[in-house]
Amino acid sequence: METPEATGAIVPPKVSPELLEPLVTVVAILGELGATPGDIPLAGSPGSLRAKLVALIANIRRAMDHHQGDATRLRHALATAGATKATAGATTGATLEPAVVPPGDSAVRRATAGDAWAIVATITREWREAVASVAATWATVAGDAAHLRDACGTAATTGATAGVTMDHLTAAIAQEDRARQQLLAATRALPVASELATMAEVMAAHKTRVSEASAGLQAATEATEKMAVATVETAVAAERGRLAAVAHKPLGCLVAACHQAALFYCHLQRRLEDIEATVAAMAAGHGGPEAPGVAQEGPGFPGSTMTVQGGPGVPKDLMAAVAAAEALWDASARLAKCHLLGTLRMARGLLVNPNVPEATTVAQRCRDATAALPGLLPQGPQ
Repeated sequence: METPEATGAIVPPKVSPELLEPLVTVVAILGELGATPGDIPLAGSPGSLRAKLVALIANIRRAMDHHQGDATRLRHALATAGATKATAGATTGATLEPAVVPPGDSAVRRATAGDAWAIVATITREWREAVASVAATWATVAGDAAHLRDACGTAATTGATAGVTMDHLTAAIAQEDRARQQLLAATRALPVASELATMAEVMAAHKTRVSEASAGLQAATEATEKMAVATVETAVAAERGRLAAVAHKPLGCLVAACHQAALFYCHLQRRLEDIEATVAAMAAGHGGPEAPGVAQEGPGFPGSTMTVQGGPGVPKDLMAAVAAAEALWDASARLAKCHLLGTLRMARGLLVNPNVPEATTVAQRCRDATAALPGLLPQGPQ
């Protein structure tokens, strides 16, 4: 039985499932936020936290639902380009009679090889642009989530520092009662004329006292009404602050997970930029710089889940780099389609209509997705 080492095929190394975990974490946190009771109006922005998160999910779905098959196209194009280059090199390197090679035939072969490498370059560029688009979408999602986190932080602080309490309202009501008693006393006091004052003067003084007491009661009543409104507003702000404080921590985790997802695709984008530079050098016929190999430390990327084998005209390191990019690009697509997109729809439903059983299902499906990660990734040489 032939082994990959014997055939020259490239066997990708084992890859840690942690590389894809941020994608699962994003969905799990959205489910957690959807299961939290209550909603939070956001100051200075139309809509509430739940409405903003529903809008955020639209971009998350767009980032997750990327297409597959880019590396497959690239590997096929590389195989064609390598075979064309090898055939052209073998023919032009042989000792042939002049009559066997028609004038211009070698130029045709060079043009054919150049066309094949141009196709490889186009496919590589299109794939790199697709990855860059996904990375940019995740960066936008992270920024939007950060705004929501900061708005919740502001609401939590405002609710915690609200100054009007029930004690203030009680004091206002007591003041209103005193003003009412004063009005009653002024009204009931009988005007009595004395030797030094006429009845008209006594009545005028009585009316003045009643009018002043009435004005005092009106002012006290208005103060009580304002204090009651302020007390209700304080209670609302305090409740909003409490809910915002509860949402603030998971929103911070959501921002971190979105940034990790963006970095994941940014790193893949840089790998493809290296591949693109190598392909451009190959197309120019200069061999180019050393092709990027498969990273085996840091945040590195794995090889394909399949063994791959380049043609005689394609450097093995270039094929390894393509396989490395393919593994996580396609693994992230499979993770989304098989596990996350359906769960993301459930999380969106929770944000619209909280439901405890649905929240439990979302959490379980996220755990199942995490458990499935090793099966989506290459396990390395056996």
